[in-house]
Amino acid sequence: YDEFSRQFLAELDYNQEKENLQTVYESSLDPSAPYQKRGVVIPKPYADLCTGNVITMSYLPGPKLEEEAKRQLELLGIDTSGGISQIIKDAAKEASNNPDEVESGELVRRVTKRIDVAHHSPFSWKITASKIFSQVFGFDSILWAVRAARRVLLWSQAGAVVCIQSVPQVLLAERWAEWADAHQTAAAQAQRLSLTAAWIDALFDVHGHQVFSLGAFNADPHPGNILVIEEEDGKQATRLGLIDYGQCKHLKPDEQYRVARLILSVANNEPDVSIAKAFRDLNIKTSNDSTEFLANFAKLMFGKFKPEHMSHDWHKKLHKQDKVLYFPKELSMVYRTSLLLRGLAISLQINTSIGDQWQGHAQQAVERLKDVM
Repeated sequence: YDEFSRQFLAELDYNQEKENLQTVYESSLDPSAPYQKRGVVIPKPYADLCTGNVITMSYLPGPKLEEEAKRQLELLGIDTSGGISQIIKDAAKEASNNPDEVESGELVRRVTKRIDVAHHSPFSWKITASKIFSQVFGFDSILWAVRAARRVLLWSQAGAVVCIQSVPQVLLAERWAEWADAHQTAAAQAQRLSLTAAWIDALFDVHGHQVFSLGAFNADPHPGNILVIEEEDGKQATRLGLIDYGQCKHLKPDEQYRVARLILSVANNEPDVSIAKAFRDLNIKTSNDSTEFLANFAKLMFGKFKPEHMSHDWHKKLHKQDKVLYFPKELSMVYRTSLLLRGLAISLQINTSIGDQWQGHAQQAVERLKDVM
């Protein structure tokens, strides 16, 4: 609680946010860092124009990635009236604030729990169906199928729009013309959908670099803080912009090392004993000090989602084994960041392992810091 209180209060300190932004902006200029090769842009702060009440930075044109995630969730029949950023932030906040609760790791359930039951959404059956089919075909297969169906639908609409627009106006029914106007962006949406997997990889790569190399990272990377940058020449937008460094967490080298060791133990599929030891090295405290609980909890946090993770009973069984008494403060904001990124990925029908995504960065951190530990 204390760690989250400090981070949320820090967001009101504009002088500190300016320093955070300057640190991350300078790191983005390093050609060996992943920003440039991944097409990720950090705005430049103008110190002379900043005050304790105002931060002035370079302008990044373009809509928030939140809009794309919202479209994807609505396709699944999920109520996004409260905003996709809030859905994902609430899920991440609840899970990272309360790691000892039964539902603390159920990010998929939390991200998808706002099904519009009251209005009996015609799409709500897709969530139930996906839970059943995932048991048979696998969670990844279900997400792939949803993305593939969405892509086919969009390209079909784009083709229909071209055909309709080629018909002389005098021969075209008004309702068809209206439909074509409403769906004229279908081709652009289909192209953008093909970019979402690359965007997710880019976001994990950049934040992995910030956590394990820079030692300063944005602990609030929700979709509202991610922009799809519009290109001046009218070309398709492929770059992302990252904004809002009010909640920037700093890690000391020893903290980076211990977090990296936990990530690697999961990514390398090490034995439960090794994973639990890496967790204990971060000073986590539980009632029973159960090795099985610590290993499964770490895998849930940083491994891939599996079909059983969609079951509330699985989480109840996990938390019957043991109870978290103290969660490491240096891990809490790393966990929150990973939850926000994973929530965004799931909303875009992409199941990714945080351990796999950050394995390279974690390995470099361990090799760099092992002699000073």
